[in-house]
Amino acid sequence: MKKLLAFLFVGLSFWACNPSKNDPQSAGYEYFPLEKGNYIVYDVTATQYAIAQDSTTSRYQIKEVVADSFPSLDGLASFRIERFRRNTSDQAWSIDSVWTARRTIDKAIRTENNIPYVKLTFPTYLDQRWNGNQLNGLDEKEYKVSRIHESMGVGGNNFPETLTVLQESKSTEIDLVNRQETYAKGIGLIRRERTELYYCQSASCFGQKK
Repeated sequence: MKKLLAFLFVGLSFWACNPSKNDPQSAGYEYFPLEKGNYIVYDVTATQYAIAQDSTTSRYQIKEVVADSFPSLDGLASFRIERFRRNTSDQAWSIDSVWTARRTIDKAIRTENNIPYVKLTFPTYLDQRWNGNQLNGLDEKEYKVSRIHESMGVGGNNFPETLTVLQESKSTEIDLVNRQETYAKGIGLIRRERTELYYCQSASCFGQKK
């Protein structure tokens, strides 16, 4: 099982953007701002479990920097997201990976490890649903806006307007999966939670959720 919690860390930059000539606030574009030079730092806790073994927990930091922009095939700008990692705040940052992100008139798209995901669709509203895998070859996955325009405290910071996307939630005799992301207006992603539990299925333990 892997459980990943990403919390906003101090030292981030706050920014605003003007994503279109239409009203960006009513459309929800401010939940997915993209501007060269912006950055955000996350505290990450990852815990792994296995039957008959002690759990192991690792903690580290990830910094994401909007490093540059380049034109996409549709003529809109894509942004290169450089991701750095360090185990403690005393260490120097080292490059971890490079992702990309872009925003169209009706979608917020983020490519993670070469896989594009539709993170948001516009205009945003409560109980909005879409296929987060519509731009890749993976099975259809329904995303849903489960909360919107709500205040939330994360990492000692308070955000007056946030939006939470439930990406997956299921609980069966063989597994439990929960994936969700929360975005703040004018900042973007402030919290990510991913939980995956796969239970023992042998005759001696089936149904016990070990």
